[in-house]
This record gives sequence, structure tokens and C-alpha cells, in this order.
Amino acid sequence: MNEKSIALIGAGKLGKGYLADLFQKAGYDIIFMARRQEQINNLRDHGCYHVFLEHENGAEPEVVVYSGYEAWCTTGPERENCVQVLAQVPLASVQVYDNGFEAIGHLLGDAIALRAQQGAGPLDILLVVNYPGPHITFDTYIRQRLSTPEQIAYYEKNVGLVRTLAYRGGYAAPDWLLAKDPEAITASDYPELPVDGEAFRGEIPQVEGIIPLDNIDARLKAKLWAGNMRGGVMACLAQTKGYTMAQEANEDAHVKAFCKACYEESVYGILNKFHMTYEDFQKGERKVMPLLPGMEMRLSTDTLARQMNGLARKLGRQERLVGPAMTCLEMGRIPFFLAKAIALAFGFRNDGDPTSAEILGYVEKYGVREAAQKYCGLSAEEPLEAQLLELICAHYWDLQMAKL
Repeated sequence: MNEKSIALIGAGKLGKGYLADLFQKAGYDIIFMARRQEQINNLRDHGCYHVFLEHENGAEPEVVVYSGYEAWCTTGPERENCVQVLAQVPLASVQVYDNGFEAIGHLLGDAIALRAQQGAGPLDILLVVNYPGPHITFDTYIRQRLSTPEQIAYYEKNVGLVRTLAYRGGYAAPDWLLAKDPEAITASDYPELPVDGEAFRGEIPQVEGIIPLDNIDARLKAKLWAGNMRGGVMACLAQTKGYTMAQEANEDAHVKAFCKACYEESVYGILNKFHMTYEDFQKGERKVMPLLPGMEMRLSTDTLARQMNGLARKLGRQERLVGPAMTCLEMGRIPFFLAKAIALAFGFRNDGDPTSAEILGYVEKYGVREAAQKYCGLSAEEPLEAQLLELICAHYWDLQMAKL
């Protein structure tokens, strides 16, 4: 197998629109792995897929065609093929939702056991997932498939679980393109993927856009609490104005000012909690790419619904709204605007997200205080968490009274 090969586990928007792009441009052989045989068959039968590419510089989107890859299914009779591939490649990436973590962790564990038996070289696994502590979760599932001291010793010495800061957007392709190609996606062309430079067991890939950084624990929290936070608060406020698209929200002065206020509260907490300077914080932050002359912002077809899809998870204690609000409070500042964003989230409606209907129903039945304790993991018995509870409730009722 070519030494410049990468197995992309997850052939969704990040796999096809981010990892494949960066590594194929660097001359890597691309091997997709996905759990649905239908998707794998589509990729094989067509021999290519289409990306509706949105440019960071504001240029008109274009359609780009990608080809020249392998594709294997991680379930059924092809699973063993995936194990064999993963036993040989020097590099893999994982970009799946959390409901697939266990199965993929076990797949990786089986491949690592085989690598130990064969005396293979190092394997570095990029974890391209927007979840807190993914290396801990995958470590647990991988170890469940290692049964001998030799396998464990090989794993601990030769396998790197490399956390990343994924900043390239990915979402559904336009309907006209999906009618032509069911595997089509939309993606931006954001050029960088920062990675944990201290986690590699082999050489760091010489790929344009792969940026090694230190202090990844703090940077992952900073990304979630500052970068992903902005998308969440934007969506929650913008929906109350009747918007459905991120482009509309980004053009609204009130929404932009609200996002800026939330960002300032979040950054205050991050810098003080992790003892970072603002300059150091910026090393891991999503960069603003220069726009073409005359352009005010990047064109986007992203939706507000996508920003807060999976509402129950995104309201969690360590997630993009409650995490920075509590950190801001712990560091001595009242998270006034972040608390308002959380209150707005308890009214967020998304017909495509079952947890949105669940939360709206819970609030209607039990009230926002009980809902905030259940979904945000806040305790009325813990003084600082009780303060945030009071802020959320006050904002929620203020928003309700404004409707009268």
C-alpha cells in the first residue's frame, strides 16, 4: 500500500468535503469507509462525487468533482476489508456522529490488534469530531478489543489519537445537485485543519493546511465555547426574527451585535480559565479569510436549523452555550448575554430534530427551570449553577412577556 494513504472513516460532509480535499491535494490515496452499504455502492458506481464549494473569499460558489478513491463498508461482509486496510495505512481519520463512536472504536481496535501481530509501523488517527474529550471515548472502545499485553503495548507506543479543530463548514447540497448525485454535499474551502502536534506517533503529515498546535485541551474548549458558540447564539436569536438561513442572520446588525457580546463573555472566561493571552488564543481560532474587493461577507447556503440540530446535546453542561456561560461566571463575570442565548435555545424550533420537540414539550409541561436543570445539567444546590439558572429563567420570562 502507498505510504501516502489515508483511511477516511465517515464519508459525510467532513470526510468528503474537508479531509479528502486536503489530503488528495497533497498526493494521498483516499480510502473512504462508511457504515451504509448503499452509500458505498453509490461512491463506487458513480466513481466520483460533487461538492458545491462555497468560497471563503466571497466568490460565487462552484461545483467541484472528486474521484480516484476507494470505498469500503464498515458493516457486514466488507468490515474485514476495512480491518485489513486499517492494519496497513499510516494515517486514518474519524468524522462520525457520537452514535457511531463505539462501532468505529471497535473497528480500530481490531485493526490495531492485527497491526500488533504483524509488527506494523505507527498509526495516527485524526479525530475530526466536535465533541468534548473524543480521545478518551475512543481509547475506551479501542482497548475493549485488545486482549493481550503485546497488543496493549503496541497500541500505547505506536498509535496516536490526534484531536483536531475542524473549522470547514459542511451541509446539504442544493436539491438540483442532489438530484444528479445523491452523494453531493456543500462545503467551504477554509484552508486549515489545526491538529494536536504532540499526539502523533509517526511523522506529522506534510499537508498544506495541517497546522500542529500545542495545549490542545484548552484549544478544543476554546473552539467549542467561542467558535461553535457563535453559530448557536446566532441561530437562537435569528429564528425569533423569522430568519431560516445563516446568510440572513449574518446581515442583521442586531444579531451580529448579540453574537459579539456573547463572544466577549466567552473569551473572558476562556482566557482566565486557561491562563492564555489573547494572542495565544488566536492561534487556534478560525481565521477570517480576506474577501474579494467589494464583498462584505462570504456567501453561504447554511441553515439556522443545522447550527442547533441535536438541541438536547448542544444544551449540555460542557457544550457551546452552558460551558462558556459557567466558565465566565466561575471567572468572576456575569454571563448576561450567554444566559439570554440559553433562554432563547429553550424556544428553538426545528422540525427535523426530534430533541427540539422534546425540549419544547418539557418546557411547556414542567417550566424552564426544570428544563434547564435536566438538559443543561445545572443544579439549584450549587451556588454558581443556581445563579446561571436564575439568569436563564429571568431571560426566558422576559422574552415571554415581550410577546404579550
